[in-house]
This record gives sequence, structure tokens and C-alpha cells, in this order.
Amino acid sequence: MTDVRESPVSDTLIEEAVSRLDMAARLEGPNRLLFLDVALPRGAEDIDGALLFLMRAAVELHAEIQGGDALADIEETLEDALKGDDRHGIDEGCDIYRGLLASQLKAIWKGQYGDDRLADLSAAQVKPWS
Repeated sequence: MTDVRESPVSDTLIEEAVSRLDMAARLEGPNRLLFLDVALPRGAEDIDGALLFLMRAAVELHAEIQGGDALADIEETLEDALKGDDRHGIDEGCDIYRGLLASQLKAIWKGQYGDDRLADLSAAQVKPWS
């Protein structure tokens, strides 16, 4: 697997990695709980280098921040859009969340132990949707 220290990372590359992820929102169960799914796209194993490295890190970061307060506003936007079957609103909510993921990855990368933290995130076993 490529290590971030072997390839140049940039804000643009982080944004591209996050933009390539599969993302979907859904309401489930009797209480209509919101779930936000983020996964590697089909064929991701064919992507090489820092891009795949960052895509894997973003998916794992999503798993870590899923229940945090940072998602509250985005979840409300997505829930309203899903209830109203508003495709534009759903896409907008997912785009806002992509921005949050990219922002947090950039902050990690620029942090004191950013390279190591990204390597830890990327090393998680992430599978594409079936």
C-alpha cells in the first residue's frame, strides 16, 4: 500500500479523493433514523498511489466521526431532504458532508503527526459497497 510520505499530498488531492467516494443517505426503522453511508467506489482497487490512500483514510474518518456533533446540522438537512424526497437537497447535504470530510482530512494532514495519522486511517480495512 502506498504511504502518504511516498507521494505528495495537497488540498486538491484530498478534495479529489473525497469527491470520488460513494455517498448515500437513508432513513430506516420505525423511528426513521438517518444513516449516512460512505464507501470506496467500485473499482477503487485499480486506483493507485496517494489518491487511494486518501480515499481509504476518508472512509475510515467517516466511521470515526459518524456520531459526533459535527454532523448535527448536516444530518438535519439530509433528514428533511429525505423526508421530502428532495433529490437536490440530498445531493447538497452529501456535498456539505464531503466538504466536512475534506476539511478534517486537511487538518489531520497539516497536524504535527499528520502523516502517521493518515497512514493509520488508510490502513483500516475498507470495502466498497456490494
